[in-house]
Amino acid sequence: MRKASFDTGRGKIVYWVSDTADATRPWVGFLPGLTADRRLFAPQIEHFEGRANCLAWDAPAHGESRPFPLDFSLPDLARWLGEIMKAEGVSAPVLVGQSMGGYVGQTYAERFPGKMHGFVSIDSAPLQMRY
Repeated sequence: MRKASFDTGRGKIVYWVSDTADATRPWVGFLPGLTADRRLFAPQIEHFEGRANCLAWDAPAHGESRPFPLDFSLPDLARWLGEIMKAEGVSAPVLVGQSMGGYVGQTYAERFPGKMHGFVSIDSAPLQMRY
């Protein structure tokens, strides 16, 4: 995986992406939860790397994405995730979110309908009342 960063204008988000994206393979994006960083998904990344294109981030104010002011919202996180994925050529990912990462995935799905292939929630409650 290649380490990269994205400047939000308020701080940098550090993320890791497959070294060479293969257009024939699906994308999987890993979004760790509150107080965790991309290492939470190390075994899953090891399993999927070579089978799928992978992206994992240290969310703002977590891991290597520090320092970062604590004035962001879930829509901010979803927008920044979208900008990172656009910059890296990520298309139709399956997003895997744990806790807060699941909230980011849900917010991304709502803000960018049709851009995800799937969503896996780990220990995240639904954000919408209809659920």
